[in-house]
Amino acid sequence: MRRWDCGAIGLLLSVLMGGLPAVGELLPAECQAALATAERQRLDLQRRTADLAVLMLGEIHTSVDDHAWQLGTLESLSAQRRLTLALEMIPAARQPILDRFNRGELDEAALLQEVDWPAVWGHDPELYLPLLRWARLRGVPLLAINAEPELVRRVRRQDLATIPKTERDGIGTPAPPRAAYRQRLEASWRGHRSLAAASESKDDLQLFIDSQLLRDRAMAERLAAAHRENPDRLAVALIGVGHLEGGDGVPQQLRDLGINAQLSLRRPALPAGCTPAPRGARLGAYLESDANGVWVRQVAPGSAAAAAGLEPGDRILKLNGQPVQRAGQVIRGVRLQPDGRPLQLTIERAGRQRQLELQLPPSSDPRLAARDNGANA
Repeated sequence: MRRWDCGAIGLLLSVLMGGLPAVGELLPAECQAALATAERQRLDLQRRTADLAVLMLGEIHTSVDDHAWQLGTLESLSAQRRLTLALEMIPAARQPILDRFNRGELDEAALLQEVDWPAVWGHDPELYLPLLRWARLRGVPLLAINAEPELVRRVRRQDLATIPKTERDGIGTPAPPRAAYRQRLEASWRGHRSLAAASESKDDLQLFIDSQLLRDRAMAERLAAAHRENPDRLAVALIGVGHLEGGDGVPQQLRDLGINAQLSLRRPALPAGCTPAPRGARLGAYLESDANGVWVRQVAPGSAAAAAGLEPGDRILKLNGQPVQRAGQVIRGVRLQPDGRPLQLTIERAGRQRQLELQLPPSSDPRLAARDNGANA
């Protein structure tokens, strides 16, 4: 089983998080304003942490930056409170598997296999593994909070009110949504309908709304129960932003359950080019992945990526000749690239493929690469 020490996690946080300049440096006014907003969010959370029962950190599931922000926020919080890390990604019924991971009985590969990650979540696990590693190192228990996919699918076919409570995995009746949330869910339903031949009936719309409310309620009930069982721990949940916007979704269900000492946040938006390369980063580019592949969103001046000619909007097709489909694959490949050996990237730009050769800076901790290869160190 892999072992992780404080030095490795410290480096991981530096690679993912570091490098934000202090507010007041000579930066464009828009960038300074955005960084000041981010700093205000950090200070406000620091002030409020002691009184919170539940904190929800919103995410776009495929965003590397969102997960890096979540990790940095968790590290800061851990200095103030004992934490529980709650995961939308894993259904509550699979908590016994997480318990075994919490106890060190499962490694990462076994955890992903036993929870059936591709079926229950499907997004790139490389985006989430740093968070799971951090939790294990810090002794932070992991909590599964979502509804089982099969139950959600059943609600998409059958009126929730007609499903006996004994067949709902213990999930109660959701509080009705506010008008604004219904409108957002209807817009989402229409978007799903445009991708698949779904019914246009009002009944189908209501079934879709019910299925989302069921997930909101499941997550809220698990978070509320975690707080009541151990009020000294702050329950920090990683949840998609669609379940948090406008104080609706999970926050509304928590209020209905009597949990008012709650806060939901999302990563402060920074203008393009505002964020310098993280300290210790080898590539110096910010990546995101979607159904069409891996995209370059930002390139830091003076970085290896900039020197090789990588540009925002490029799509990365191959790394050292191997096809890549997810940002996590590129992150891992860069991290494991041996010192002194050029990194070969195949990219697509304006419909044409190009080959780039990158001279990466030396790895600041070769032991991290050893751990990622499965070695014990």
